[in-house]
Amino acid sequence: MTDLKNTDRVDGVGPASPAPSDIKTLRPVLFWSGVGAVCVAFATYVYLAWILSGNATPVDPGPDPIPGVTRLALTAFQVACPILAVVAIAYVIRKSLRERQLCVEAAIVIGSAIAWWHDPLINWFQPALFYNAGLVNFGNWTENSPGWLSPDGRRMAEPVLMIGMIYIWMPLAMGSLARWAMGGARRRWSTLGPVRTFCCGWLAVFVIEFPLEIVALRTGLLGYPASIPGLTLWAGQTVQVPVYGPVLWSLVLSSSGALMFFRNKLGQIRVEAGVESLRWAGTKTTAVLRVLAVTGFLHVVAIGVYDIPVNLAGLYAGPTQTYPSYLRTQLCGPDTPRPCPNGTRFDDP
Repeated sequence: MTDLKNTDRVDGVGPASPAPSDIKTLRPVLFWSGVGAVCVAFATYVYLAWILSGNATPVDPGPDPIPGVTRLALTAFQVACPILAVVAIAYVIRKSLRERQLCVEAAIVIGSAIAWWHDPLINWFQPALFYNAGLVNFGNWTENSPGWLSPDGRRMAEPVLMIGMIYIWMPLAMGSLARWAMGGARRRWSTLGPVRTFCCGWLAVFVIEFPLEIVALRTGLLGYPASIPGLTLWAGQTVQVPVYGPVLWSLVLSSSGALMFFRNKLGQIRVEAGVESLRWAGTKTTAVLRVLAVTGFLHVVAIGVYDIPVNLAGLYAGPTQTYPSYLRTQLCGPDTPRPCPNGTRFDDP
């Protein structure tokens, strides 16, 4: 006898559709906002530990005189970067007010500003990046980061008015450039896939980022003492440029553009997908989740795409000229307990 109460079929046609409450929705926003929350908590801990430890003190440039051209560059960058940061902040505030919600661009500015703490992680194993101590700085927080390995990491100058401000405006500016390039590429070649579309955005960023790196190195604003000679321009000189550095950093900056460009059918950025299914998330909560999700994404990209590869590459560094004291800032070299990177680390006695 046929069981008329069988719920596996509807009108004898096929399996019954599950009730809406039984459908499991994929919510990337919960994963990415969770990652972002961890990053915010870690950054807060590191900053507080750094300040309370008394390590937040300026680094001495040392006895070597800073050339006039370098001083001019120090002033120019420390004036331009804060101005660009203010412009970026004003832009995202105005856009958010116009859209009556926290815009994606604002989330990028906030997330990238939070991500500033990761900048000196490039020196995790050994000195791989020098900043000019003539720039306004209070040392850095690396020795207050759990698991830090490189000795005297706090002696690297982390410029506040240059690098700190760059983390506010550059990911937005370069990301916007990448988004524009990706849009232009799609209009020109409508069948272009996501990977090649992203590469078009990366290329637009790289052709600007690479010359900026060269200018910063040539004017003495920074230095890369640990670089693979075969992948380096002007290898062995204090102005050497590891080509893979700008390549990878341009990928990081382009990721902001990809975040803004690639949307789902609801017009959401990928890392906030599923937020509409969270019944408990009001307007303010949604804005917080967006910021945390973007923050988590930017951290994962920056650390995974740039920090880790550059740290590993530094283990195969070639010898260089002696850097002036205002760049090496007692991290290594003459009058310090350790030499600067000189030869492959694994070959050291």
